[in-house]
Amino acid sequence: MHTQAHEIVQLFQQQLYPLSEKLTEMLNEHFSHQTERRGCGFTQATRVLAEFINVSRDPQELHDLKLFSNYEDQTLKTLLKHGKLSDWHNLDQNQHATDLISQNTIGSTVDPSKDMQFQAQLRQLAQQAEKEESKLLLQMIADIILPKNPAATGLVELPALTEKPKVGSCPMAENFFLKIAHGRILRKGAINIIVDQDKQPLLLEKLNMGDDHSCISLKPLLMNGVCLPAGSLFSVNYDASVIQNKTENQNLPGFVIPYSEIPGFWYLRLTTLAVSPENRARTFSTHFQQQIANGLFSPETTLLQQLADIASAQIRS
Repeated sequence: MHTQAHEIVQLFQQQLYPLSEKLTEMLNEHFSHQTERRGCGFTQATRVLAEFINVSRDPQELHDLKLFSNYEDQTLKTLLKHGKLSDWHNLDQNQHATDLISQNTIGSTVDPSKDMQFQAQLRQLAQQAEKEESKLLLQMIADIILPKNPAATGLVELPALTEKPKVGSCPMAENFFLKIAHGRILRKGAINIIVDQDKQPLLLEKLNMGDDHSCISLKPLLMNGVCLPAGSLFSVNYDASVIQNKTENQNLPGFVIPYSEIPGFWYLRLTTLAVSPENRARTFSTHFQQQIANGLFSPETTLLQQLADIASAQIRS
C-alpha cells in the first residue's frame, strides 16, 4: 500500500471535494485492483470514467457528480426543479447563472455561486498537477463536468454507441497493438484505419488478432463532450459489408474507412501507450509489470507515434 495518496487524490482533497471512495481507492493503488484481470488501480480508474464518458451529458440529471464524495447538490437540484437552470454543466461560464446571483431573484437560500466557484477551480486543476498521468486523468474528470464541443476544441467528436459491444479491455489488450507498432501482423490479421474528413488517421482498428473491433486512438478525440487522450482504447460496432466509402490500405491487409461511416464507438480505458515511456512504470504499476512479465513486445519503449506512422502509410494519396 502506498504511504502517500496519488497526486490527483491530494489535489481534490486539498482544493475541491474528495473524489468518490471508489476512485480514491483505485488511484491509491489498493491491492484489490492490482489483479491479473484489472491490471492496476490507475487502469481501473480509467474504466470507471468510461461509465460516465459513454453516456451523453444530461443537462438536468446530477449523475456526473457521483465522481465526488459528498458533493452538496441541493442548490442545483432546487434550481433545476424550478426551471431556473437549463443545464448545470459549465456553470462558471453560464451568463444566466451569473445574472441569477446579481439580480438575487432566487433568494439567498439557493445561491449557485459555490457550485460556480467549484467548476471554475475544477477547470484549472489539471494545470496544477505535475505528473503527466495526473494531467491526463484530471482533464477527463473536468470535461465530464465541463463538457467541450468540437467547435471550441477543433477535435472530432465520435458518436457513442448505446450499448457496449463484446470487446474486452483486459490488461493484455495492448499486446497486438504493440506488435503492429513494430510491423508484426499475424498472417490472417488486418488493420482498418479510421480517418477524419481530411483523410487524417484517427484510430487504428485490429481484426483477427485477439478481440476484433478494438481500436486505439491516434489523436485526442471528443466523446460526449469529454476529450479522450491519444492512446485510448475503444471498441466499435459496424457492418463492414455496408460501408461504401472505403479504400484498400496501401500495403497491409485492411481498409481506410471514414469515421462518419461508422455508427458508433465505445470508450473502454486508457492504454499504457497513452503515457510517455519514461512514466509508464509509475503510472501503470502492476499492469505494466504484467505486460513485461508476459513478454509483450517492447511495452517500455514503444511509442504511439509508431502506430500513427503505420496508419498514415496506409492512406493512398
